[in-house]
Amino acid sequence: MALDITQQAPVSSAEPKTAAIGPAPRAYVIGMPIASAGLWMAVLAPALVVLAIKVSEITTPDTRAGALSLVAGVGAAVALLANPFFGRLSDRTTSRFGMRKPWIVGGSLIGLAALFFLGSATDVGAVLAAWVVAQLSYNAALAALVATLPDQAAPAERGRLSGLIGMTLPIGLVAAAFFAQMFETALQMAVVPGIVGTAIAIAFAFTFKDRVLTKKPAPLNFKEILGSFYFNPKDHPGLGWAWVTKFLVYVGYCAGLLYLPYFFTDHLHVAETQVTSLVFQATLVSSAGTVITSLAGGWISDRLGKRKSMVIISALIMMGGLVIIATSSDTGQVLVGQGILGLGLGVFSAVDVALITDLLPSDQSENAKTFGVFNIAQALPQSLVPAIAFPVIALGGYPALFLGGAVVGIIGALLVTRIKGVK
Repeated sequence: MALDITQQAPVSSAEPKTAAIGPAPRAYVIGMPIASAGLWMAVLAPALVVLAIKVSEITTPDTRAGALSLVAGVGAAVALLANPFFGRLSDRTTSRFGMRKPWIVGGSLIGLAALFFLGSATDVGAVLAAWVVAQLSYNAALAALVATLPDQAAPAERGRLSGLIGMTLPIGLVAAAFFAQMFETALQMAVVPGIVGTAIAIAFAFTFKDRVLTKKPAPLNFKEILGSFYFNPKDHPGLGWAWVTKFLVYVGYCAGLLYLPYFFTDHLHVAETQVTSLVFQATLVSSAGTVITSLAGGWISDRLGKRKSMVIISALIMMGGLVIIATSSDTGQVLVGQGILGLGLGVFSAVDVALITDLLPSDQSENAKTFGVFNIAQALPQSLVPAIAFPVIALGGYPALFLGGAVVGIIGALLVTRIKGVK
């Protein structure tokens, strides 16, 4: 059953409409991306190294791989569902402090507490419980944080701000790796980035004037809770096509991302001792490309007033990088392809967020929930691609998987032309 957003409890007439929102305050423009990078750093540090180290400490060599798969898999599933669900609750929050601040502050603090428990856990069950709470809490904070964009920024500057946001995940990733290599224990590796990221997010929460929902929505029923995870594309066809575009582009992206280590060993016959270093190099090159173009892509889309053409161009660049990787005969060519992939991803990430923001319903009543549903489009391919990759690899090897992913991504990019009402 589909959720009709227009039938939800009305927002107070005092709520700001999209057209009435003025330029975002300078403190917001500076603070919001920094807060986003801080939250990503806090939640990515455990995902990078802490989980593996902690699980190794409390298991045997024969059981640690299965234990790590359990913890990481459940955590990923929780993150997938938490973002839209808590985004929905943020949209309905009537706190006098605002709709977003309680979730940014509360989610960050609870997430930090969970990282303390994670770092000091002594069995797999405790690690799993702590990681689930951390994923729930930090995703609640991230969902509310992203929803401040349409609350605070005028349409003409959303591309630039989306570009800044697009830079925060790779920056958070590098920062998490930086802190991790500074310490020796899992507790320190988990808690120190968590403290820094949480402090940044909470400090940001006190720098902007949050929207206040003055009219209490009707209580959530079971149907509306399920509605946290989707919207009705018949009522909002533009959002529907934007979701499909994002999903298919990330299917292509994940096809190359998830199997790169095996491509090195099985296709290019690289020694296993070199794979870790090569994957790090590829990640660094791709992240650098993403950071370089993210801000520029958003700024250009604002100046041109065009989102769809920028989405198509950036997605084609991404898939071009994937084709270069698929046809690589040496590791240097792979790194070139990764760099091109990152350059395209930076523009796509920035303009995609701005496009979604422009398509949000004018009553602004479910911004965080809608962004959460789009988070599913980005995260779901990470689970689906492995399920379909095996037969493709068996038939044509890893190049076939990468080329197939590129075709899917190109189809997704072209589908953005079906969106009406925006340029």
